[in-house]
Amino acid sequence: MNENWYFTAPWDPVPIRRGDALGFRLIADHFADLIAPGLSNGTSDARWIAILSWCLQWSGVAWRKAGGGDLSTRDGQKARYAWLRPLELLWVARTLESGQTTGQLRGKRGVQRWLNLKERKRPANFTMSADQFRRYRQIGTYGVYRVALRSMPGLTTGDGWTLGDEGQKLAKLVNQNLPKSAQLEQEQFKSTRWGSWSGNEARYWVENGWKDWNCKSSRQFLPTPNEAILELLPNEERKILRAAIFDKDSTRLKMAEIVARAENAKTHAEICDVLAKNFPDTLSSLPAFTRFADAAMDAMRAMWIQINQNKDSQTPTIDSIAGSMKSNGLEPLLKAGREWCAWLKSNQQSGFPKGHDVVTALAESLSKAKTPTDQIRALSLHHEEYGGGGAGSAFRMTS
Repeated sequence: MNENWYFTAPWDPVPIRRGDALGFRLIADHFADLIAPGLSNGTSDARWIAILSWCLQWSGVAWRKAGGGDLSTRDGQKARYAWLRPLELLWVARTLESGQTTGQLRGKRGVQRWLNLKERKRPANFTMSADQFRRYRQIGTYGVYRVALRSMPGLTTGDGWTLGDEGQKLAKLVNQNLPKSAQLEQEQFKSTRWGSWSGNEARYWVENGWKDWNCKSSRQFLPTPNEAILELLPNEERKILRAAIFDKDSTRLKMAEIVARAENAKTHAEICDVLAKNFPDTLSSLPAFTRFADAAMDAMRAMWIQINQNKDSQTPTIDSIAGSMKSNGLEPLLKAGREWCAWLKSNQQSGFPKGHDVVTALAESLSKAKTPTDQIRALSLHHEEYGGGGAGSAFRMTS
C-alpha cells in the first residue's frame, strides 16, 4: 500500500492560511512584544511613518470639515479612516508613477490597474472589490503601522489618529519635500460642499483635495525601494523618528544597543542567545524556541519543494518525501525539538511563555515518531491542526 498526498487549495482565508503555518503566532507575538513593542515584520520602512503622519494630518483636516465624529466608537473610526485610505493608496500610485516598483507598496496590483485606465475612467475604489477596499484598513499600510503610531511617544496622542508633536514634525517635513503644486495647505479646505463628498472620499482627494498627487519632482520623497532598504534616511527625518522609536529608557533602545554590541553574533539564533543572556528572566526560552521554529519552517519549505518538484506528477508518496528529507530538514528539526523539550524540563519553576503548549505539542509528536515517514506525517498533521493548513490542505490517499 502506497500513501499518496494530494494537495488542494485551502478553504481558509488568505491571512489565516499564509500567516501562521504551525500555530506559533501567540508565542512569537509574546517574544516580539518583549523585544520590540509596537513593531512587527510589517513595520519595515520608517519612511512610511513619516508619510502616514502626513496622511493623518490632512485626512484629519478633511474629516473635521466634513463633520468629524467620535473616535471612541467603531462608526467614528470607520468614518475617519474613509478619509485616510485614499491618501494611502495615492502614495502607492505616486510611487508607481515615478517608475519605482519595489518597496512596501500594499495594494500595488489594484493601484497599477487603476493607473492603467484613462483618468476619467478610474473608479473611486482603485479597481478593488468592495470587500478588498473595506479590508484595506486591516491589510493596508496604516493597518500595519497603526500600533506603532498609537504606542510610540509623540507620533500620535495615543489614539492612532490625532498627531502628537513628533507626528506633526514629520507631516510638515513630508509636505516640504513635495513639489510645490502637490503640497497641501489649510486654505485649500475652506471652500467646498463637504456634504456632497460623503461616501465619495476617494473621489474628493483625486478630483479636489490632492489633484496634483502625481506631480513629478527631481527630489523624490517616496517609500524606500528594496534596493535602498539598508541606506540611512535623511538626517532631519531620522532625528525625529529616533526620538519616537528609540525614546530614552525604552525597551526598543535597550535591545538595539545590546544587539549593536553583539559583534560576534552572526546569525539570527546567535542574536537570540545574546538577548537571552541579558534578559534571563523573560527571554531564557527564546533561543530554544527560535532554533525549533526556524528548523520547523525549514522542514515545511523542504516538504513543499519535494511535493512540487515534479510539475507533471504532484502526488509523491510520503515515503519518497521522507527519504529525500531525512538529512535535509528532518534531522535539524528533531535536534531542535529535543532542545526545546530539554529547556522545558530544566525550567519547570520559571514560568512558560504564552503559546508554549503548541510548540511543545509539535516537539513531543516528533519525538514519538520513530521513522522519517512518521515524522513527516506528524509535521503535516500539526500544520493541519494548529497552523493554517485547514481541513482542505491535504488529503492523504492510499492505493
